[in-house]
Amino acid sequence: MAIQAHSPLLGTQDSMENGWVNQSFSDLQQQQQFQNQQQMYQNQNLLASNSLKNSMVNTNTTSLPSMPFYQSLAAQEEKQRQEMDQFIRLQNERLRLMLREQRKQQLGMVLKKIESTTMPLLRQKDEEIAQGTKRAMELEDFLKRLEMENQAWQRTAQENEAMVVSLNNTLEQLMENNNNGSCGGFYGREAEDVESCCDADEDKKAELNREEQKMMVCRGCKSRNSCVLFLPCRHLCSCQVCESFLDSCPICNTVKNASIEVLL
Repeated sequence: MAIQAHSPLLGTQDSMENGWVNQSFSDLQQQQQFQNQQQMYQNQNLLASNSLKNSMVNTNTTSLPSMPFYQSLAAQEEKQRQEMDQFIRLQNERLRLMLREQRKQQLGMVLKKIESTTMPLLRQKDEEIAQGTKRAMELEDFLKRLEMENQAWQRTAQENEAMVVSLNNTLEQLMENNNNGSCGGFYGREAEDVESCCDADEDKKAELNREEQKMMVCRGCKSRNSCVLFLPCRHLCSCQVCESFLDSCPICNTVKNASIEVLL
């Protein structure tokens, strides 16, 4: 299969070649016409000279011409020759000016055709460059927004990490306090108060355990333990199942921005 390459300037090149061929043909025709005219004038001069010579021969048969007659004849021939040379020069100059003007007009037409063909292509290229520049600016703005969002997420992650560390410390302190109990302060009392103190502390500890268990219950389903911490209020108030259905904290009604699962 043969592949033919097409160019938007192909038609212009063909028209230019046809124009040059037509112009060359026209120039040849004009030169031929000028040569024919020159030959015609030369023939006329030759006929005139021959007729003059014939008349001179006829005159010689009757009488011999005088010297002034020959001088007048030579002057007339010189004058005709000068007039013919001047006419030829004028015709050459006229033909040269006419050819130059025709070439100028043809070059102007060719330039107009080339301009009419190339201007749409140049406008199309300018539009493509403008679109590419606009697209590049949009991509730069998009990258800047992504960088700003990345920095914001990094700050949020750092804040959440610090919050988790603080909450873990708080939970460890609470668990340590619950494990230690509150009976140690009564060891210095009298022996008769030891039993009553321990009983009271056990009751208080049991009550605290009940309250703690009550606080650890999910505020959504009231059955599972809370293991999800709501942000920014920091309330441990939901299980994993209910957390996906809650948009705000069930304790303080603060809108939930994020949540963290706490491993207890």
